[in-house]
This record gives sequence, structure tokens and C-alpha cells, in this order.
Amino acid sequence: MPRAQLIDATTGEILEDLGWYETAHQARTACGRHADQMLVWAFSPDGLWVAEEDDGVYQVEADPPEGSAMV
Repeated sequence: MPRAQLIDATTGEILEDLGWYETAHQARTACGRHADQMLVWAFSPDGLWVAEEDDGVYQVEADPPEGSAMV
């Protein structure tokens, strides 16, 4: 289950934990609603979806690969 968070772009501090979602798509949609605007997402080398917004960065964990065991 992917988790969505709003991170301070300068310090890396978690500003808001938006919670856990069934899919990364649902989490990214929730971030857009939270920001009250459309966000442009990019997939980072460390396996996170990221979108910059003002001084913050929304981060969403990627969906686990299909067939992987959930621990």
C-alpha cells in the first residue's frame, strides 16, 4: 500500500502525512486534491513518485510489483 506525504523541499521534514492508499494512483489523486491544483508527477530513481508544489514536495511510494508478497 503506497503512502503519500508532503515534504519540505529545503529541509526534507515531513510536513503532512496524507496516509496510506490502495494504489499509487489513488495517492497521487489525493495529493492533487490536497494541493487544490493539478500536480505534475515524475518517477524518481529511488522509486518514488514526486511532484513539486511551492516550497513542498509531494511523495508517493510506487505500487509494489504484481505478485509480490505484502509483509
